[in-house]
Amino acid sequence: MKNVLLIVMVLFFSAFTNAQNSFQNKTVKILPQSKLNITGDTNIKAFECVFDMSYLKKETQLQFIADDPSHIRFKNALLSLNTKGFDCGSRPINNDFHKLIQSDKYPHILLELLEIRLQEKGSANAVVNITIAGTRREHTFPVKFSEGDVSRIDGILLLDIRDFDLEAPKKLFGMIVVKDEIKINFNLVVQK
Repeated sequence: MKNVLLIVMVLFFSAFTNAQNSFQNKTVKILPQSKLNITGDTNIKAFECVFDMSYLKKETQLQFIADDPSHIRFKNALLSLNTKGFDCGSRPINNDFHKLIQSDKYPHILLELLEIRLQEKGSANAVVNITIAGTRREHTFPVKFSEGDVSRIDGILLLDIRDFDLEAPKKLFGMIVVKDEIKINFNLVVQK
């Protein structure tokens, strides 16, 4: 009888542990009304490089597990931004931007979602790995979201280009200098 009880307990706990440790799959579709851009500043004026969302893969498979109701971990949740998709408004600024991020050698900027820590309703902290010009760094930043069949995820990710071993271009013999801080602004509209 003790052996039967022991076997039942082992099976119960192993089933519970396996259920807690298995990742769930969900397909999400990034809708065309989504927006993403990179903004920065020089000592003269600001610039904005807008990403053409048609360069994104429309559907992606997410794997996630909820450690508890306020903490979700992800596996293989990767957003790959083809650098050809960025338009900075003029050919010289486009050339400078592509030279800065070394797009000839590294044609993609990668954003990999690692986890979300839910805060109050509609806000969370996202932890992502960002890869620019072959250098990967982990960042945590706040996001706002609304849930439903169609969800919105908004955020601004502040980056220092020196963290990615990038050197800001200088123009006119150093009179125009790009500042080291850039922002990745996004408003993603996704359908589950």
